[in-house]
Order: sequence, then structure tokens, then C-alpha cells
Amino acid sequence: MAGKNNENVVIAQFFANMYDAQRDCTLEDVDIVAITKKLYESVAKFDVELRVLINFKNKTTPPPLEKLVSVDFFRHYPNNKFYFLRWEVTLNYLLQHPEIKKAALVDAGDVEMLNYPFDDVQEDTIYVGDEFVDLTGSIIVHDSKPAYLADFVAKNRHLQLLNTGILVGTREILVEYLAILMKLVVEDAKNEKFHPEEAHLGSFEMALTCYVLYKFFKGRICSGRKVSTHYRYFEHQSSAWFKHK
Repeated sequence: MAGKNNENVVIAQFFANMYDAQRDCTLEDVDIVAITKKLYESVAKFDVELRVLINFKNKTTPPPLEKLVSVDFFRHYPNNKFYFLRWEVTLNYLLQHPEIKKAALVDAGDVEMLNYPFDDVQEDTIYVGDEFVDLTGSIIVHDSKPAYLADFVAKNRHLQLLNTGILVGTREILVEYLAILMKLVVEDAKNEKFHPEEAHLGSFEMALTCYVLYKFFKGRICSGRKVSTHYRYFEHQSSAWFKHK
């Protein structure tokens, strides 16, 4: 049932003043309230609070159900980990807020809530967005990968691409997922520091997130039109929980 509380929340993240490989630029003077306007309005319809984790001071005052949370993250990885830091700060935030029972982790600028999800969230199930491509998508194929991840992609290229721009679940399964993900990121960063001649994680997290989901959450994944609209179809009417572009 929709209603304002601290137990069921939507969490987004947005970083500025750091190089973003996907946009090929460094964003400055960001107004996160403007960027999240559509997301906020869609969430507020259900009286749900939107919490946005940011690494800068925003000049615009957020509306009543939007909370801007300043976060710190580890700044000493060998190379830019822009898209991995998103998950690091989210894991830390969930660990610091045990009152959160269920959460939807979503992209800040291109996701909207169409239907209230939390009444249907089941224990030990992780809900994730998807795309109509497999693991041969360019963002995976052309990004650097450590040996184990390159091997996984090569052997499982037929698997559908899961898009964690939408990720929903109980705190327990979200923490489980994020902890596994960040353990692999930290291990790879350590290996990169001492063995820079080897292949390591590149600019994007898509390959690693699919690896973690398919390897560690087999039988516990729910994706498809229950969770998200068709990716990039710009659907505004749907029974899905969220619209992703």
C-alpha cells in the first residue's frame, strides 16, 4: 500500500565534478532537483520518498518528499570507478539505515515510477530491468574485463542483458547483491594496483552486474514487464512498476 514512511523508499545516485565515460564529460554546476523532476513527481504520486545520494552541494531546495544526501566515497582506486562508486555509496547508505525494509534503486534521470511496487516485492527475489539485447551488447563487448569476467561473457553471450538502472528488493537481498558486487570491485582494484599489465574492470559496470546476478542469484531474479517497460520505448501507460526511457 502506498504511503509515506521510512521503510519503503526510492534511491537514486548522481555524481558531479568527476569524469563520466558514458557522457564523455565532467558535469559541473548540476541542479539535481531539475534532473530528478520527472522521477520525483512519479514517486511523489504514491507518497513515497525519493532519496538522492550526491557528492556535491546542490543550490536548489528539494520538494517535500525528496531528500538530498551528501555522501563520501573511496577516492583511491587505481583508475576512475565512476559507475562502480554508485553501488559503493548505496551499499554504505543501506547499511547505515536499517529502518529501510524495501527499496528501489533507480537511475536518476531516465526512470519514472508508474505503479507502486513494494506490496508485490517478495522475500529472496531481486527485481531488475532488462533490454532486448544479449551480452554481446557493445557496452559489454568493448569494455575492459578481467579474465574471469571475459570468460563468463564469452560462454554466456546468449543471456539477456539485465539493466540495473532499475533494481528492487528487500534490504536483505539488495545488501547481499551490493556486497558481492563491491567485493569483486575492490579485489579487482587491488589486483590492478599490483598487476597493471593484466586486464581489469573498465569504465562500466554492466558486465559485472550481469555476472553477479546470473552467477549468484540464479532462480531468484525477476525481470520483464512486471518490473519495467520496454527499454527505450518511452511508454507512459503500462502495468510495469517503472518506465526506463
